[in-house]
Amino acid sequence: PAYDRSVIIARGRPAVEGAAAAIAYMFQSEKDHRPKEREDGTLDYKDLGIVQNVLKGQVLCVKTPAGPGEAGFTVRGAAIPARPGRDCPLPMGKNTEASADQLQLLASCDGQVDVVSGKVQVLNTFTVKGDVGSATGNIDFVGNVVINGNVLTGFRVQASGNITVNGCVEDAEVIAGGNVILKEGLNGGERGFVRAGGYLKAKYIQSGKVQAAGEVETTFIQHSTVQSGSSINLVGGRAVLAGGRAVARDVINAVFVGGKNSAVPTILEVGNDPATVNRYKDLQAEMKTNQSQAASLTQAINLLEEYERASRLDAEKAAALSEARAVVSHLTVRYQEMEMEMTRLREELSTIGYGTVHVKRSAYPGVRIVIGPEQVYLEQQYDYCTFTRGNDGITFAPYTGA
Repeated sequence: PAYDRSVIIARGRPAVEGAAAAIAYMFQSEKDHRPKEREDGTLDYKDLGIVQNVLKGQVLCVKTPAGPGEAGFTVRGAAIPARPGRDCPLPMGKNTEASADQLQLLASCDGQVDVVSGKVQVLNTFTVKGDVGSATGNIDFVGNVVINGNVLTGFRVQASGNITVNGCVEDAEVIAGGNVILKEGLNGGERGFVRAGGYLKAKYIQSGKVQAAGEVETTFIQHSTVQSGSSINLVGGRAVLAGGRAVARDVINAVFVGGKNSAVPTILEVGNDPATVNRYKDLQAEMKTNQSQAASLTQAINLLEEYERASRLDAEKAAALSEARAVVSHLTVRYQEMEMEMTRLREELSTIGYGTVHVKRSAYPGVRIVIGPEQVYLEQQYDYCTFTRGNDGITFAPYTGA
């Protein structure tokens, strides 16, 4: 007999609980506003990563389902059922939605992603409680931006939607795909620049550069360059436009224009749309480049086809021939698109060249009025007048504005 030795006469196996479900974030869920390092090793103190942009349909979280576990059995062979792992729901918050298989959390709109109280949310409006400055860095957002303070010198705010600044914009950049509202105004300098894809409203514009696809409305403009694809309207009883250049496609309305006590070089231009003219010039250059590239590639194709006919086309030359043909095809399609756009731009340019300048009170000496190709330099004061372009050039008549 064998003594003092264990002998297995039966064996069971315990059940194994399944792995718990897990959520993996596809964005930076932990805030890290440290300056970003440039390629040369220096730090960019204006890029603090304060905004995390996401686009509609973008995956925000991925869920790994809970495991089913592994069943066990007793020493008598009876089954011991396994306990599945703990499940957890997708952290669905505002403007998010689950995928069809419930394993992904998606953004239901463009905006800023954040985790609030354990829920992932996407906000289409980003709000800065104070100033845009060293504490925030530059702002680049795919929705609307509201700034409760100012945009300080040297910083930039860019948004695909609307931008509202409850303070003023200093020597900084503000670029919006939509409308821009400056509750105070623009105190620009060398880099002071505001561009709106829609209309722009400001309390004042001083020493800056402004571009808007739509209307520009303010109380005074001083020593600035202002361009509008629609109209420039200076409102209020003392609305002054003095110094610089104001360009509008249709109408400029002002109360006072130029300097009363000394000649202040001031240009008011209507009947021309700078955006359309610039796009026309850019398109001409692009079409010329397109033709040059297509001609060069066609020469290469002709040479490679000679090799092909002579059965001297190796694999490398065959790949080059295929790629060149594809590029020429793309260039041809792009050229046709540009031709269609060029036709539309020519039609637009043919309809402009006429506009109106309304001066409710006084236009002082030193002001230049430009309407289409015509211009006139004011050598004396004009009161309560409207400038238009006729067959005899620029003429003025009694004020007809609102």
